[in-house]
Amino acid sequence: MGFLLALLSSAAFGLIPLFSLPLMQGGMSAACVLFYRFLFGSLSLGLIIVLRHERLAAPARELGSLALFSIMYALAALLMFHGFHYLPSGVAATLQFLYPLMVMLIMILFFHERFSLLTAASVALAILGVFLLGGGEGGHIGLTGIALLLVSALCNAVYICGLHVARIRSISGLSITFWVLFFGMAASLLNAVLTDSFVWLHSWKEASLAVLLAVITAAFSNLTLVLAIRRIGSTLASILGVMEPLTAVAVGILVFHEPATAGVFLGVAVICAAVLLVLAGPLVLSRLHAGTGGKGRRPRKSLHEPEA
Repeated sequence: MGFLLALLSSAAFGLIPLFSLPLMQGGMSAACVLFYRFLFGSLSLGLIIVLRHERLAAPARELGSLALFSIMYALAALLMFHGFHYLPSGVAATLQFLYPLMVMLIMILFFHERFSLLTAASVALAILGVFLLGGGEGGHIGLTGIALLLVSALCNAVYICGLHVARIRSISGLSITFWVLFFGMAASLLNAVLTDSFVWLHSWKEASLAVLLAVITAAFSNLTLVLAIRRIGSTLASILGVMEPLTAVAVGILVFHEPATAGVFLGVAVICAAVLLVLAGPLVLSRLHAGTGGKGRRPRKSLHEPEA
């Protein structure tokens, strides 16, 4: 059951383009789309938390940390949405999925994690994957879009590392996500107002898309992720997160008729392989070492599961 929940969670995250692209194609700004996603997402998660009788209140210091980190998460989402203007949505989601690798690199550079051959191989695969998605020497995918999504992935990685360093223990992961969505809503509203791009939902179709975007890709995806982690652990749940870019690619091709070239498929496969190597490599090596009679190290808790 845990595996199914993890697959459902990552597939739900991968449906973000299905609901957000029609809203943006209808003239709504990325900041405004994010505001409605965060608004309805925080309301939905708040209701779930109340029904589950989980604690929502947190110390002011922890709320301050969450407010700061939520800005990075909102920026990551905003850059991803802007990237949809330059890249096929499936390619954008795949590039954003590089954030676990960036988490690993940040932990190595700033928190004294050990650099290994696995990390080096993952970096090499990721570079190759980006090169393939960019069309190699032909470059049929714009560098602007690639840059936006790489910065988006970096912002997401900084957000996750920040949560790890903050070590917020007073509330559950679901409650943490609620506050991230809540503060992200405030930041997105401010952004939309300052850029004069805020608009009210004009039709039932727009309202339905906004609610589905929030309920499926924020509330449902995070609830199933929490339940999956409790059953199979964060590492396996993170590995099964590979369904996120695969779902986004499928939606892009089947719904939005985005290009289905060999370069796109190969680039997606290579990037997914790079992320899987980061997530699963230490666990596999630890078990192999233990199986050969070595003491082995217990793999550290994964930092890579998405929060929102």
